[in-house]
Amino acid sequence: MTTSQPAKIPLRIILAVLFLAVMWGGNTSAIKFSLMVFKPIAAAAIRFTFGLAVIISWAFLNKIPFLPQKSHLPRLLLLGIVFVVQIIAFNWGTKLTNAGRASLLLNTYPLLVALMSHFFIAGDRLDWLKSVGLITAFIGVFCIFSGEVGSTDVRIGDGMVLLSSLGLATINILLRRFMVPQSDNPTQPMNQFQTLFGQMVFGVPVYYILSWVFEGGTAAYKFSSLSACLSLIYQGTVVAGFCFIVWASILKQYPPGRLSSLFFTTPLWGMAFGHLFFQEKITSSLLIGAGLVAIGIYLVNR
Repeated sequence: MTTSQPAKIPLRIILAVLFLAVMWGGNTSAIKFSLMVFKPIAAAAIRFTFGLAVIISWAFLNKIPFLPQKSHLPRLLLLGIVFVVQIIAFNWGTKLTNAGRASLLLNTYPLLVALMSHFFIAGDRLDWLKSVGLITAFIGVFCIFSGEVGSTDVRIGDGMVLLSSLGLATINILLRRFMVPQSDNPTQPMNQFQTLFGQMVFGVPVYYILSWVFEGGTAAYKFSSLSACLSLIYQGTVVAGFCFIVWASILKQYPPGRLSSLFFTTPLWGMAFGHLFFQEKITSSLLIGAGLVAIGIYLVNR
């Protein structure tokens, strides 16, 4: 019996995935920089304008189909709505809380994916190892919340980031259903570029409209800070564009289950960057919570 997937994952692929974890870990600090000048929804609009341009360019140059079919539109509408809510919640939450805390709490989404998959994805059930991982990580989240934070705004921001984490987990569940043939749905599955293109094409105009209505129109777009502008370019071209393309390319050859466990380092990098760029204090409760969350993510993805 032969298989298209190699038994051993090369070191260069492992290093590439760890590099992606660093890039994604730095995204929260980049968002924090941009929110010093731009309003939260405006920042999302600009970020995903860059991301959409990168995805379309790459797909076009490599002849990858990215335009969805007409039958895909109802599913993409649902995906787009969740995407908009998730990003707005994350940007507002990050504005209110610390970058390190936001990164830690957002990256609890693999735990929620594992829990939701048990109920909504056939054949993907919790086993004892995943259950231990979930319990460990949720204890870690409790440690993060139990620590000294200094203001009510930080608590509100933490809650919004957790809401965003739930949204991101929901997107992952929807993607698994939309990209894999379902016995109860004859619609042709979408590829990764079609789903990302679809949610961005829906999301970007909605972000601009919401920003114009609720954030004061052009006043939300203050291109007065080089660091804020560079952070938006980083979020759009590197995180939403380059990182996605690299990850999608890796998944063509290697199983995601064996590689996803390496992303347990992402929230740790997020906390480290928050400390480096914003001098955020790393308390004992935050450090213990981060360690437990990282262990939980690793166990859930084993």
